[in-house]
Amino acid sequence: MVKPIFVNVVKSTLFLTVIMSSLLSIIPFQNASATAAFSRQTGEPCAACHMQSYGPWLTQLGQKFKLDGYVAGNANTLPDILNPLSAEVVASYTNTNVGVPGGTYYNNANGQSGRNNNVMNDWSAIYYTGRVASKIGSYLQLNINPQVSYSMNLAMADIRYADHAKIAGSDVTYGISVNNAPTMSDFWMTTPAWMYPYTATSGAPKAAASPWLNALMAGANTAGATAYTMINNHLYLEAGGYTSQAAKMAQGLGVWANATATTPLGGLIDGGAPYWRMFLQHTVGPHTMMVGTYGLAAKVVPMYQSGYGTNSYQEYNVDSNYSYMLNADHMLMAAFRYSRDNMQMNSSVQQGLSDNVNNNLDTVMLMGMWTYKQTYNMTLAWNKISGTTDATLYNLESGQGNPVNAITGSANGSPNTNSFMLGGDYIPFGKGTSKLDPYLNLRFSLQYFAYTQFNGAASNYDGNGRNASANNTLYFSTNFMF
Repeated sequence: MVKPIFVNVVKSTLFLTVIMSSLLSIIPFQNASATAAFSRQTGEPCAACHMQSYGPWLTQLGQKFKLDGYVAGNANTLPDILNPLSAEVVASYTNTNVGVPGGTYYNNANGQSGRNNNVMNDWSAIYYTGRVASKIGSYLQLNINPQVSYSMNLAMADIRYADHAKIAGSDVTYGISVNNAPTMSDFWMTTPAWMYPYTATSGAPKAAASPWLNALMAGANTAGATAYTMINNHLYLEAGGYTSQAAKMAQGLGVWANATATTPLGGLIDGGAPYWRMFLQHTVGPHTMMVGTYGLAAKVVPMYQSGYGTNSYQEYNVDSNYSYMLNADHMLMAAFRYSRDNMQMNSSVQQGLSDNVNNNLDTVMLMGMWTYKQTYNMTLAWNKISGTTDATLYNLESGQGNPVNAITGSANGSPNTNSFMLGGDYIPFGKGTSKLDPYLNLRFSLQYFAYTQFNGAASNYDGNGRNASANNTLYFSTNFMF
């Protein structure tokens, strides 16, 4: 039985890759949510598959639904042509401790950001999610950005084929995921595609450094395919690869307004980039524990400037999640992630975009959550970034040879940043207690970010008198799904 299964998986991979590689592209994306279409298809409330009744944090039932290819359920409460469709509107208010010049966060034909207290439509989205065929399902999110990026983009995409087998007495789920982002295929909160906070502000200063996978997602148009298997709901294995479209092709498709405006670690993948994911999970009574690892390695053309060779990046992650159901009303969760980025910057050095040939970056995240009645959620998180000092790499926004950026630059060239986040969420619907539950959902989120170090220093980090605490941010957002 093993050989036919393997052959079928390979054939499915080739078929789906050919069909989708011309369609999938990635842009700066926001984390997605439970869709009303999934609820209508399964006949279950959002709380059945998602903790906090909105998502994307998955329950065990939600994990199985994703592993099985989004195909479960036959409750379609709308005509088949309409049932897979959902829409979402996200609006927010952002306040930073100290304001910035107008236009810092966006400046386009539709206007520009203010110095502070920005009210924004972060994005609106149209989803096509659910069963396509008996063993094929999709999660497609088309973002409409009327204010910040002033664009329309395919933000998240995951098309799956999944099946089951019995091998040597073990229950095996296996499948193919064709998607447009490393970790899009995952279902734990410690991977970049699904990391809390699920909605992030566009109206606050961002640290110069972030794990390479995050930078890749924010500044590249990747597409790829992975094969995965879950054995006895205990051992998960996944492997595959990603590549990039040419910048001009991405621009022609309308998914990239300006291919040169990217993060310092962004760029085009040269050839293919292998991706891997493995974890062990186990449930005993009210306790569920996961320990895993994932990563990506690639040669990258930085800043889309060909003719200078490539950089070489490798990112390794170790992550863990633990949850404890005290009772039907209370749930506790803890999560940990460590990321290590090794960067060989040969091309960047030749272009004057980096001082060092070899750089590294370490990122640590700790997070704890308490959820009450799938309605109220409190979160406390700590993030620490540390790495090699590189004055040019972490000041690229100011332009080569220009002074340090007065808001986001690092005067000492250090990427070191330390922050704490306190968040709260309120989700009034999604528990199956309202007749409107299959058709709409709503989440209110309030987050406060406090920085004790930003881009290398606690005070005067940019050399222009701005302190790390100036970037402390209060962020309120509303997600409306229907």
